[in-house]
Amino acid sequence: MELDKTYVEKLLKLYEEGETTLEQERALKSYFSNENYDSDFEAYALLFQFFEKESTSQSPPLKTKEKKTTHQFWINIAASICIVLGGVWFYNFYENQQELEEARLAFETTQNALNYLSINMNEGLEKLEYVEVFSQQKNKLIK
Repeated sequence: MELDKTYVEKLLKLYEEGETTLEQERALKSYFSNENYDSDFEAYALLFQFFEKESTSQSPPLKTKEKKTTHQFWINIAASICIVLGGVWFYNFYENQQELEEARLAFETTQNALNYLSINMNEGLEKLEYVEVFSQQKNKLIK
């Protein structure tokens, strides 16, 4: 099939934008598969030739391990134990932090209550001084 240069440019533009149909891609593939393509399209020719070459090649099969070794088994066990111990430690640490926070709040509450009591006691003691002065003056008058 002989394609003119403008039609090939149009197809390549559609191909770059991902809007070609399968038929148009086959036309581009057949155009670049023979050696009669325009030299302006050399980069595209190399691209399509690479696609053709890679579509026919096969990759070697992947090797998979059938069985885990005992060494890996024990590493998995040790990792699981570490995770569990870490979780227990974190839980205990969190609980201790909560207890410390509760104790701090109780201490602050008690300290505020005692400060309030101290202020009231000091006011009461000031009034007792007046009573004491009155008592001393009364004792002077009675004697």
